[in-house]
Amino acid sequence: MKKGLRVMAAGLCAMLLLAGCGNKAESDYSKYVTLGQYKGVEITAVPDVTEEELEAEVASRFRDTVADGDTVNIDYVGTKDGVAFDGGTAQGQSLTIGSNTYIDGFEEGLVGVKVGDTVDLNLTFPDPYKNNPDLAGKPVVFTVTVNSISGVVGAELTEEVIAANTMYDSVDAYRESVREELQLVKDNQKLTQIWAIVQETTTISGYPKKEVEEYANDMKSYYESMASMYGTDLATLLSASGMTEETFNQQCQEYGQEECAKYMILEMIAKEENITVSEEEFNEEIAKAVTESGMEKETLLEYYGGEELVRENLLYNKVLEFLLENAVEV
Repeated sequence: MKKGLRVMAAGLCAMLLLAGCGNKAESDYSKYVTLGQYKGVEITAVPDVTEEELEAEVASRFRDTVADGDTVNIDYVGTKDGVAFDGGTAQGQSLTIGSNTYIDGFEEGLVGVKVGDTVDLNLTFPDPYKNNPDLAGKPVVFTVTVNSISGVVGAELTEEVIAANTMYDSVDAYRESVREELQLVKDNQKLTQIWAIVQETTTISGYPKKEVEEYANDMKSYYESMASMYGTDLATLLSASGMTEETFNQQCQEYGQEECAKYMILEMIAKEENITVSEEEFNEEIAKAVTESGMEKETLLEYYGGEELVRENLLYNKVLEFLLENAVEV
């Protein structure tokens, strides 16, 4: 699947997961699209990020103990009567606390444990236990070491920790970046509301065949890759899902039309409002993305599908920003 540009620079594309069509067969979509309401759209108010929300998010990233819901990296050894049992040892294992992936008491026993510490969990296997009947109902000890917590930057919020572990050079700069992240989520909540009305009030009378096929093929390629990852082929994957090839192809076609409709609407709004991306804006965004990603410009453009696709995504972001700025919160 094609990549959305705003992964590399803060913006508003996450809501639509925009990637752009690239090499469009047509540039004038007026014969397919009659725009509806896109300015002055009334939406339910979404308050901006509060200081309390910011403080809570920052606190969640600077701590040294495991909390419920965390994804942790752990090493563990399971023993019965002092002897390690088969299947009870692992290193570098990822586990989300609260997922109920392990036996009762395992995940709960890690809550409050510090990163780097080791804890012994005295547990009992359930009875029956199909994975290993020999362990059913038996008491065991899991010796677990917490290596890290996903998303946690460090134990303390200090200038030294920020400089060593992030791209920012001060606590204030880092806090502002977190505020922007949280605000992006809220802006996308607003955009979801706006976009629903824009789509509902816009009339689509047809689709350019070549572009629909491009998006449909994107979806097919995605599932072919998924099948390959599982060591099988698309036909087998579809069969295991209870889906016929005919039904799948129909879903790909529908997806192609839905994606094409998004981009046609955005292109038409850009044309109607004379929204463009200047060379200065393009260069500023690329310079920012190069700094944040650490990639060379050429590598970055290639990663995001080429300069044409990058420019396209920047245009779509400007359209989304326009929609957001012109909405009315009630």
